[in-house]
Amino acid sequence: MNYKILIADDKGDSFEYLQEILKDEMDRFEIVRSGRKDIYNCALKSNPNIILISVDSLARNGIESIMSLKQDNLTHSIPVLLITDYSPRTSFDRVFEYGVVDFIRKPYSKDELLMRIEAAESRREFQHEIYIEHELLRELSIVAKKTATGVAIISTDNRIEWVNEGFEKMYGYPIDEFKDTFEASIFNPKSNPKLAEAIEKCQQGADSYVYEKKWETKEGKVIWIQTTLTPVYNEQDTIIKYIAIESNVTDLKQAEERLGAQNEEIAKQKKKSDELLLNILPFETAEQLKKKGFAKSKQYKLVSILFTDFKDFSRLTNQLNSQELVEQLNFYIQKFDEIIENHFIEKIKTIGDAYMCAGGLPLRNKSNPINVTLAGLQIQKFMRDQAEEKEKNSEKAWELRLGIHTGEVIAGVIGKKKFAYDIWGDAVNKASRMEQSGEVGKVNVSGDTYEYIKDYFDCTYRGQVEVKNNVQLEMYFVDRLKPEYSEDKAGTVPNADFLKKLAKY
Repeated sequence: MNYKILIADDKGDSFEYLQEILKDEMDRFEIVRSGRKDIYNCALKSNPNIILISVDSLARNGIESIMSLKQDNLTHSIPVLLITDYSPRTSFDRVFEYGVVDFIRKPYSKDELLMRIEAAESRREFQHEIYIEHELLRELSIVAKKTATGVAIISTDNRIEWVNEGFEKMYGYPIDEFKDTFEASIFNPKSNPKLAEAIEKCQQGADSYVYEKKWETKEGKVIWIQTTLTPVYNEQDTIIKYIAIESNVTDLKQAEERLGAQNEEIAKQKKKSDELLLNILPFETAEQLKKKGFAKSKQYKLVSILFTDFKDFSRLTNQLNSQELVEQLNFYIQKFDEIIENHFIEKIKTIGDAYMCAGGLPLRNKSNPINVTLAGLQIQKFMRDQAEEKEKNSEKAWELRLGIHTGEVIAGVIGKKKFAYDIWGDAVNKASRMEQSGEVGKVNVSGDTYEYIKDYFDCTYRGQVEVKNNVQLEMYFVDRLKPEYSEDKAGTVPNADFLKKLAKY
């Protein structure tokens, strides 16, 4: 038996329903029933992993039982979930005060129940970790008292509550004299902006904040002190104190000054490295990799994928030498990059002469079908302009097919040594089919994309077009922006009315 559920249900219908939806999972779950009056005693006896209480049972005795659970060390960490129908008689603010950690709306499915149970368990583990850290902090304070490093405990109302002997030696003042002389100025943002900034960063969610300051001791010696300010949280995830760990880094600062030129060069190389990483990955993903060493995959419900492919590219490889081919291909790709950058679209990759990008990630937005379609029109407009220039010089024009589909994808980083940001899902395959089934010079979109853009673009219905594996997909050619939204005759430059409507998404 892996998991024990205690359900408080006077009528019995919630108990029976729970048994029914978990009938295929009884090898994993044991269900124990109690009434609203004996939740606490039953919990002591059965030691459940979680407690479910129906809203019908949440009468006075039920609330008192939940409060009793939270006051007993043996039961206070057991998660309590409320089964509710969102009826007006339920005051959610109050039940959360009494100790309910989550609720589930009936009738609920097995999957929803398991998800709520998993969430409750994760929350309990997190709270337990906080409790352990709090106890460790108390023990560490004993050790900190004698260490040579300066340690100070600071209250949230800007008072120094405690320092160790190392703090007094570093600053050159007994703590009472130090507080009388400096406490007011230390917590004044104007006279000590670095501490004020550190406190603000911690309040915004930083795990810790490090800064350095120059200090003159009581004997007149100038030293450099490095401070690491770390917030301490209670079980309600509220900051209750700050711990300042301080070290004398004067020798290090002097060495840094001597090696200033070298450090500047290192900084330049780091900047180049960061810029290179941002050229490969989206900013959000790059930051996760730098901070955590990994980036989790994410699911996106609304993403518009654009594919392009040059017609008869293999013919071009035979007509141009390799250097000319790469230079011209790079010319076109750079222009595509420039166009999509103006429409909040993320470049995914190029494969040979194929180009792939997507709107709506990594930062989600609802305007991405419109943004991507407009970018597609502008790309084809650019291709037509280039074709005219080549024809003037009696050169063979490059021609492009372009397809767009809107749907759901998963995005993330793959690889260990050479990172690559990519997207996966059926929507990607359909976008590729849009390009393959399109025509040169046209913007071919799926029926799904059309539903999002039809109010802003003139489109031509193509009907159901057969693609790979005898699959029929609905397709449209996007001809132009509607005249009332267009700044130019070609219908590729949006006017102020269009931009105003787009801003509402």
